[in-house]
Amino acid sequence: MLAYLVRHAESLSNIRQTDRLNEGLSDLGKRQIDALTDRLSAANVAAIYSSPFERCIASATPLATRLSLPIRIRPELCEFHQLPEGSERSHELETIEVIASRHSIARPCEDYNGQFLWAPTDEPFDRLLARTRRFQAYLKERWSDGKSVAVFSHGSPIARLIDAWLTDVAGPSFRFIIDNAAVSAVRHHAGVSSLVCLNDVSHLSGLPAPKAGNYSDDRTIKAVPPSAYW
Repeated sequence: MLAYLVRHAESLSNIRQTDRLNEGLSDLGKRQIDALTDRLSAANVAAIYSSPFERCIASATPLATRLSLPIRIRPELCEFHQLPEGSERSHELETIEVIASRHSIARPCEDYNGQFLWAPTDEPFDRLLARTRRFQAYLKERWSDGKSVAVFSHGSPIARLIDAWLTDVAGPSFRFIIDNAAVSAVRHHAGVSSLVCLNDVSHLSGLPAPKAGNYSDDRTIKAVPPSAYW
């Protein structure tokens, strides 16, 4: 099976227009998603999974609408906020029932075995590792060779999902750059797991480069990273 791992498009937080933790997309982010939808609509995607955060659901909705597929919400894909333990703040996420009522195309993933509880903002790093490892194991078991899915999440969960995809035991994490609306792809075929591409933004050609992005308008790579590694 093949999984397209998509970081949400540019959000209002990415351009410092809000300090809310559950913000929507910027104007550029909406244009990025139009380009991403055009790219993935031809990818024979059989299922779409998403974090419950607004910016991820908004990023997944155009593709889901075009393909007439539901967005399957998974708690394992929640953002990792890196706040010290004991300093939790509200991420403003609603219950799965409220999220599904506000987004008619979104629904709780029907084969998720657990409660729909969202990761707290002071979640320890080892719990992030555990949940992303659970999700990669689920995808490999759920989908057979020849099937493709799209997964919409955040920088940290996607990076750790790639870690989990490629390694049997959690260890020191690889450092990845993952830009807004970038596509990474991982494959599992005949028992072998592989990384197909990382941080591909070729579908965003012709759009302005985001200020927090790692590439310039001419698609040259910036020598000094403007955004975090994951």
